[in-house]
Amino acid sequence: MEALLLIGHGSRAEQANEGMFRIAGMIRKAGGFTIVECGFLQLCPPTIEDAVERCIAQGAERVLMVPYFLHTGIHIREDLPSVFVELKKRFPHVEMAMGTELGNDPLLAQVVMNRVEEMRNSPSKEQ
Repeated sequence: MEALLLIGHGSRAEQANEGMFRIAGMIRKAGGFTIVECGFLQLCPPTIEDAVERCIAQGAERVLMVPYFLHTGIHIREDLPSVFVELKKRFPHVEMAMGTELGNDPLLAQVVMNRVEEMRNSPSKEQ
């Protein structure tokens, strides 16, 4: 069985982490993955390791990890690869793959344009 694990940075502000859980719920509801979990690099639970353990406890034999990050910063270049190496050592019986960050995907440009259209079509709000 295959699992999807979204990996976020994590925040001490609980509401800041909720967005990734909502996206995970949307993915789960859309189908394709029975197991969809979230794990955080730092600052809040569940850790990435805890999330992998939850995937395995649900029967995952393969865990696909997607970094829920926008840019290729130090966490993408150094921290997540180190975590990935440790996970593979700890769980050698589970196949794991780490994808790339969300980055320069054309769909993100479309999301920005959707927000621009929302602003154009709604009354002006001063911040």
